[in-house]
Amino acid sequence: MADDELSKVRGRLQKLNEKIKQYSSVKNPQALKEKAFDPSRYRVGKEISVEKMHAKLRAINQYVRDRALGKDVESPFREEIEAPVREEIENRIPKKPYPMPERRVAAPISNEVVMEKAETIGEMLDEALVTKAEEATTFDLPGTQRVKEAARLGVGLDLGTAYIVSSREVEDKRVFVKNERNAFLSVRCDTATKELLSKLKVKYVALGDKLYVLGSIALELADMFGRETQRSMNMGILNPTESESIPIIKLLVQNILWAPRQPGEICCFSIPAQPIDRDQDTIYHRGVFEGILRSIGFEAMVIDEGYAVVLSEMEKQNFTGIGVSCGAGMVNVCAAFQTVPVLSFSITRGGDWIDKSAATVLGIPTTRVSSIKEHGMDLKNLKNREEEAIAIYYRNYIHYLLESMAKVFGESRNALNFKDPVDIVFAGGSSMVPGFIDVVKEEIKSIKFAFDLGNVILAEEPFTSVVRGCLFNAINAGNKNNES
Repeated sequence: MADDELSKVRGRLQKLNEKIKQYSSVKNPQALKEKAFDPSRYRVGKEISVEKMHAKLRAINQYVRDRALGKDVESPFREEIEAPVREEIENRIPKKPYPMPERRVAAPISNEVVMEKAETIGEMLDEALVTKAEEATTFDLPGTQRVKEAARLGVGLDLGTAYIVSSREVEDKRVFVKNERNAFLSVRCDTATKELLSKLKVKYVALGDKLYVLGSIALELADMFGRETQRSMNMGILNPTESESIPIIKLLVQNILWAPRQPGEICCFSIPAQPIDRDQDTIYHRGVFEGILRSIGFEAMVIDEGYAVVLSEMEKQNFTGIGVSCGAGMVNVCAAFQTVPVLSFSITRGGDWIDKSAATVLGIPTTRVSSIKEHGMDLKNLKNREEEAIAIYYRNYIHYLLESMAKVFGESRNALNFKDPVDIVFAGGSSMVPGFIDVVKEEIKSIKFAFDLGNVILAEEPFTSVVRGCLFNAINAGNKNNES
């Protein structure tokens, strides 16, 4: 009977030993790989009664609980245990409280409070964004020469449907650019998912009882699992179908912007012009972002996307011509004369329209179409059925854009009384696919404009064109304020 009781006690001691190993695994991951428990190593003396064994077991349990909670306690039987055994037990008990899983599960909280947490997470994520940005090329602004001067005040922010891009001037009048994909993906909200995402260094944020993966990784995960990414913006403005649009876009903007170099530094951000094929206003959209920028410490100002292209790309034309920003949600067009915007408008077909249309006929997710577009496709050298479908919708999209431009400019011929042929510059993410400008030149032959066309040009850096125009406008506005 006593032997049976001793066997049970030894079994409990063995389980206790395994728990100690688990505690120590936080500090020493190799602990669990040690050899199995050997009861003979833990015998204290030659004979021991069942009652004493029970007492020692209770003392050990209490000692382990106290140490696990961080209490600095002495072992009540320290001298009775053989030194090698005592050292092994001591080394396996952590010096700090073990982070029990139930303590890491936070109760649901409101969005306002969560956004404070999101900002903290955002500070950790900013290192990844900066690392990505440092790999980007720096640019010169229009009208500047490379001279060693301090950076001028002003920040540019391109709020695109697919990407958010920021820019500021650094020394020697170079432009530094950061970008992040404007996308997110909801994932399961539990401790295991959080630990996995943290281990993989995936950017995420908790809002209420949900987890969201942010940025480029959201698109990669969606493509991998055949899901659709979620967008905080749709057709150039905040997405009304996504309830978390505002807190997520706020987090993305806070992460991609720098702190103001002085209170009230101007941040010029892009907004879409009034579309000709949809009833849409930008009042709410504009007000939300003005509030976000003010909360960071900037003075906000706005610029039409198409006009930003003119400012960044048409210095050689004396800022006279037509700037076209081909974004994911919309295409923005602006005609300008010697820096003065004369006419701006937009159409609600963009890269997303191409993706959704091609995905429907191909029977694949739109994320898959986006991936095909962005990884080596050439509109003039098609390799498979998927690329052929995308090219068909690209050509239709370009023709629709050119027809819309001719119609609007034709109705406004008095305002666009250009004496010389007018150049058109295309920029934006949707213009970056190889063969784009070739298709434009082919389709424009069948379109009649109310004025003579000059050169049809693809911007040297289509992706950063809008944000550089925003920065150019912010710096000029800041200089005017200083002069006055």
